[in-house]
Amino acid sequence: MEQKFNKLFNSLNINNKIGFGPSETDHPQIGFKVTYSENEKVLRIKVIGARKLPAVYGSIKPKGYLVKVTVFPEKEKFETKIVVNPTPIFNEEFIFPLTSPYTSRSDPLKGKFISFTIYANLEDEQETSGTTPKHVLKRFFSFNENNTDLVELRKKSVRTSGRKSYRNSLNNRRTVGAVTYYLDSKVFTQNISGKEVSTPDIWRTVKDITGGTIAATRDGNKGSVEISLQYAVSEDGNNDVVEISVTKFRCSVQTMQDHEKVGGQLYIKITAFEREDLVQKMKSDKFEPTISLKLDESTSTLRATVTQYNLNYVKILVRLISRNMVGKKEVLGKIEIDKNSEVWKEIVSKPSEKITRMMNLQ
Repeated sequence: MEQKFNKLFNSLNINNKIGFGPSETDHPQIGFKVTYSENEKVLRIKVIGARKLPAVYGSIKPKGYLVKVTVFPEKEKFETKIVVNPTPIFNEEFIFPLTSPYTSRSDPLKGKFISFTIYANLEDEQETSGTTPKHVLKRFFSFNENNTDLVELRKKSVRTSGRKSYRNSLNNRRTVGAVTYYLDSKVFTQNISGKEVSTPDIWRTVKDITGGTIAATRDGNKGSVEISLQYAVSEDGNNDVVEISVTKFRCSVQTMQDHEKVGGQLYIKITAFEREDLVQKMKSDKFEPTISLKLDESTSTLRATVTQYNLNYVKILVRLISRNMVGKKEVLGKIEIDKNSEVWKEIVSKPSEKITRMMNLQ
């Protein structure tokens, strides 16, 4: 009897390790199941639920949670309904046809992967059938108007989900994180019928969107930014150029909640100094507190003209700043780059070569 119990216990442990069942973790998780129909050439993606989601953002309690499902490279999207519980059960299934130009005839699953992105809604969204723009519905059904079977499948999926993924009240959403699942014939281990197979119920830990790593384990206590630096030498040495771009921002869920407590919107400010004199400054567009954000490089790049003989006296300051409704500013984190920084030594030794690093805010 004892041997049978041990065998069962070990089996459950194995399932947890490979992600097919509940696992002990403090990080948010999402559950899903994927079915592939060879006859119909479609994927049926079921969002089961999520757990251990943030219950509070600063002083704000989310009004609900939802999951956006995207199949790449087609980038077709659906969203689940909003569920209030921080351990939401969705049980919604979405249908994705595999008939696009990106689909290989020999292997329809080749090169495809699914992204599950979890959002927390800080305010109620008005979910009425009349609010969906007509152009969205037209684009939604125009993927293959000649194939009536696929149109019916897509209509069925609309009835199941009740909503199509399009940008709506994004300012009231906070990104919890995402899971990426790559498709391969080997993952479909359950045979439903002759030409229809599925995965088991899969639970995966939600990870940071930009880096594919759990944000809390790698980022600094105040978050981190991806910085690209480049140094260009001028002919006379009096008009050298230092260019710095902040392209990504990310932080842990805890840090994001701390940002929410401060209130207001966030932005990145970059300042360049030469012998303590201000040379150039800029600030990015404002954004809401989030664990992961890709910044528009055109609005987050600073170009400073410096003299070659003063390179040892150049300092670049990158700051994460919050500005609330009444205009009060608070510095939430900063990075200083000068002659003692490894990344500075590298760009000076390699002129005209762009160097990219993920750096922690202090």
